[in-house]
Amino acid sequence: MRKNVKKQLALRVLSTAALLAMVSSIATAAFAEEYDLNKGSVTVETKDNGNTYVTQANTETTDHLDTTGVTITSNGEQTSNTITVNTADNQTTNVTLQDVNIKEDQWSGGAAMTIKGAGDTEIELNGDNTLISGNYHAGLEKADDVSHGSLTIKDDKNNNGSDKAKDEDGDIGTLIAAGGYSGAGIGGRRNEDGEDYRICTSTSDITITSGKIKAGALIDTKKEYPQTDLGGAGIGGASDYGNATNITITGNADVSAAGGYYAAGIGGGEYGSATNITISGNATVKATGAAMGGAGIGGGEERKGVNIRITDNADVTAYGGEDGAGIGGGRYCGGSVEISGNAKVTAVGSNGGAGIGSGADGGYSKKADTSVTISDNANVTAIGSYGGAAIGTGKGCTEGKTTINITGGTVTAIGGESTVRYVNGHCYKDLTSAIGGSHNYGGSDSVQDVTVTINGTTGNTTVNASCWLDQKSAISTGDGAADIIGYDEDGKSPFGEDGSVIVRMYNHGSYTRTGYGPFSKSEGDLKSYNLGDLYQVVHNRKYMEEHPEIVDDFNKLENSDLHDWQLVDKVAPTLEKEGYADYVCRIDKCGQTKRVVLPKLTPEESGSVETREVGVIFWDAAAQAAPAALQGKVLSADEKTATAEKAQVESLLADKANWKLAEDVGDLMIHPAADAAGTVYEQAVKASGCQYYVIANVTAQ
Repeated sequence: MRKNVKKQLALRVLSTAALLAMVSSIATAAFAEEYDLNKGSVTVETKDNGNTYVTQANTETTDHLDTTGVTITSNGEQTSNTITVNTADNQTTNVTLQDVNIKEDQWSGGAAMTIKGAGDTEIELNGDNTLISGNYHAGLEKADDVSHGSLTIKDDKNNNGSDKAKDEDGDIGTLIAAGGYSGAGIGGRRNEDGEDYRICTSTSDITITSGKIKAGALIDTKKEYPQTDLGGAGIGGASDYGNATNITITGNADVSAAGGYYAAGIGGGEYGSATNITISGNATVKATGAAMGGAGIGGGEERKGVNIRITDNADVTAYGGEDGAGIGGGRYCGGSVEISGNAKVTAVGSNGGAGIGSGADGGYSKKADTSVTISDNANVTAIGSYGGAAIGTGKGCTEGKTTINITGGTVTAIGGESTVRYVNGHCYKDLTSAIGGSHNYGGSDSVQDVTVTINGTTGNTTVNASCWLDQKSAISTGDGAADIIGYDEDGKSPFGEDGSVIVRMYNHGSYTRTGYGPFSKSEGDLKSYNLGDLYQVVHNRKYMEEHPEIVDDFNKLENSDLHDWQLVDKVAPTLEKEGYADYVCRIDKCGQTKRVVLPKLTPEESGSVETREVGVIFWDAAAQAAPAALQGKVLSADEKTATAEKAQVESLLADKANWKLAEDVGDLMIHPAADAAGTVYEQAVKASGCQYYVIANVTAQ
């Protein structure tokens, strides 16, 4: 009995403790600081001492010390009140946006949200949030003249503020951010009179780790907010020389970004460069340049995209704006791109821009320098546009040096549309490769500085490269030049043997696009592509080892065999003439052949029991020596002569010393002496004076 009483008492104590904990939790949540934007604009400031203070216009909240975290909401109601976050050096301000909906007047309004200070800002996204700014401003503004720290956008919590379970998406916080005229979606603002455009238009140190973000002048966004179509980059610089530096998208972030006026989707604004753009983790990214210009990811109009890195399990789709690369440079310009890990990338150029590489219509050698590296297990699909390579050089952007290294992964590349035109009796060819050089306005006599290296040093490598029309120029310096990937004179590929490598080259390739949208703003989305006709395959020995299904029997190959040789023709050697065996590689369109010379037989090699080649037996003693002189000579069977029975020939040979029929008697043809005319046997037959001679395989006794 007493034990039961103690047990009940213990349960009551535990229940009371649990209740107190719940009450404490509820009390804490109740005192969490939440600010309603509908009441007035909110300024959040973290000072040098690490304390965060909040001031809200039109309320009694002024420099209020916040110790529980700042949550700002408009409950989904649209407001023109704004948010400003100012953080001191070496400090971090944490702000949660909960169903914020800010829309500024497109002419007189300012920035919906502004990041300032030398310290760092972290924004948690809960619910659905919209930041639409006014003239010259970014939707979520982080301009280099006033912000020197970092900005991190994340979605670590559910909408109710609870932590998300590990490896589960939970509630997805969203953000739509778009600038006014000339402003970026997220990033820099256009300078006002008297401001230094070289600083305020640029942005740096932005990281997105999770959440679903739509930034800039996306087709869907501009339907509701048309002014955004004349803005800056989706994420990056504003118009008028707005650069973008150190932009990172990682984790489980889902980002869509579109450029406005001559701007990149992610990167530089009009005349703005991009440096250090990294997409990693499990991020999903779609980006398109503006209808007027700019890369999908990289440089804005007439600017480079340098050190663009896509890795891990990132999934990226990028479309160039007018004359821009899908990933790389804007018009006239190149850059550097690295794709590695298990990244999946689709990149499509526009109006002459490369899929990955430089934009179109060059003339500036330093700006046009381009390097592309693809490694590990990356999966890359690249499509060039009219006259531009899929990977490499944009149309006419041929003054700089283009360097392409593919050391692992699967690459599918289709060069831009090529044409052959006849005007007034003159032939005009606009031809481009899939990987390497493009159409050059200087014509094929002007050789482009292009280097393409393919091997398997970081992983197994498969390359499918296709050019248009009937040219054989899939991997070349452009303008229809011959392929620069092939075998040496010994049938050896340039790939080495670190990993399996196969390169397939096609012509008559093609692709189709929608013309406009639903995502790309220039030439439209990629609908389909066709590799065309396979005309050349280059592979290494490791490829045969890794793909036994295409090799007759890898274990039968010699260590020196670089190809899966199949015998196609053989001529046996004789005592007087060498023979040969001809082989071709069994792999389709490899085209490599070899001839193995079979040395002449010697009397010693024949032995007393070996069969000699076809000879002639004469019917009188005077010609007894003739057969030895004529060994190895082959005379085709004459259909006019009768076929002798074996016994008949044996009887004819019965009185001939030193000779007998072999088991394989050969033709066994008895020929009239007259038939020897015009043959190698003619003189011997005449000398013998015989009426007949026999073609037969004989063995020396």
